[in-house]
Amino acid sequence: MQRKTTQFFVWLLGGMLFTMLVCGGIGAGYYFFDTVRSYTASAALPNISNIVADFSTQPQAAVPTLAPAPKVAEGERVNVLLLGIDRREGEHGPWRTDTMIVATLDPKTKSAAMLTIPRDLYVPIPAPGAGENRINTANFYGDQTNYPGGGPALAKKTIEYNFAIPIHYYVLIDFDGFRKIIDALGGIDINVPQAIDDPEYPTEDYGVMRLQIPAGMQHMDGDLALKYARTRHTDSDFGRSQRQMQVIMAARDKALKINALAQAPQLLQQLRDTIETDMTPDQILALAPIAAQVRPDNIKTRSIDLNLAYEIKLNTGADVLWPDREKIGALIAELFAPPQNGGSGATINPLKAEAARIVILNGTAKDGLAAMASRYLKSHGLNVIQIGNTERRDYAKTILVNLADKPATAEWIQQRFNIDPSNIRQNPTAQSDSDIRIILGSDWTPPLE
Repeated sequence: MQRKTTQFFVWLLGGMLFTMLVCGGIGAGYYFFDTVRSYTASAALPNISNIVADFSTQPQAAVPTLAPAPKVAEGERVNVLLLGIDRREGEHGPWRTDTMIVATLDPKTKSAAMLTIPRDLYVPIPAPGAGENRINTANFYGDQTNYPGGGPALAKKTIEYNFAIPIHYYVLIDFDGFRKIIDALGGIDINVPQAIDDPEYPTEDYGVMRLQIPAGMQHMDGDLALKYARTRHTDSDFGRSQRQMQVIMAARDKALKINALAQAPQLLQQLRDTIETDMTPDQILALAPIAAQVRPDNIKTRSIDLNLAYEIKLNTGADVLWPDREKIGALIAELFAPPQNGGSGATINPLKAEAARIVILNGTAKDGLAAMASRYLKSHGLNVIQIGNTERRDYAKTILVNLADKPATAEWIQQRFNIDPSNIRQNPTAQSDSDIRIILGSDWTPPLE
């Protein structure tokens, strides 16, 4: 991957943006950005000035996304995808993501939120040949197949495709960058709710060690904070998600207490190979005065956990998480949709917000129609939970049966499948294992798009 040239000035700001700005360390974040900008113009630090001057002549790496850049000055919401990877010395990738967190900042309501997405969530990866897989493979597959924009671009598109959250920017950080940021802050203070005793914590030389962290308030340097955020053998990935949120908020609290300016030149050099982002310095600086108005009590932290997903075993024997799209859609609406008072939010795709469970049955003698229709619906992000054949195989007309109140999905299918309104049935009191049933008749032909 050739995404690391002189852009480390941007990467530094991107990493500090996430821990200080979007996540609530607003005062320190704004001060940091403002003073670094002043420093770069200072003759006392020619090395940094040269870095910025050199950076300004470099073409920016375009990362394709479905979401256009937000108009921050007009109050449009900004969404940033944080990607954490296990990039080790001597490795050349590609890498799966160890962490995926979506951070959002709403300029109109002066609020922010973070949504943690578990790495084992089993979803469609919207790239040729990718199929369905764990969501943490999106970055790996994007880099492996030279997807336009690489792994981060496909990771962004995967979030957009599955959850209808427009992703405007990304910040990617590896373990070394994580440690350096925490150490540059002078360490962080974490109140450990219960003692950690992990006898199989994975070391970076591919071995294991016993990790023990006592309960109670602990001061952690970068190395211990990384271990605390990564360990999962004591509980689970969901416990780890909560610890990652703890670490981010602790970094935010520490940034508020110190003068981050003192570390600016050091960080510029240290973080050049460990953090990357597609945000420009101007885009980051534009957010600072807006984020400065976000109070800590206006920051929400949520995770997709076992209340929103089910543990299942695939035919291959792999254990994955199957998303409950209806519940996840409700959570996303809470965090990202426009509030009732008219504040700004993301444009939520009504099909994905409804998360309708769809069953497709082939009512004709022509084999394979249900599978064909399923592939089409899944390619548009719809949730097909079952396909099969009807007992009768002589249906002349395609029939749509509404078993629940999913009007946007029903209308979309009716239009794409050219279903006559007279062949739409309403049966809201029928089986509760699905929301919409489609019986394909001999009049059905695959849509062209």
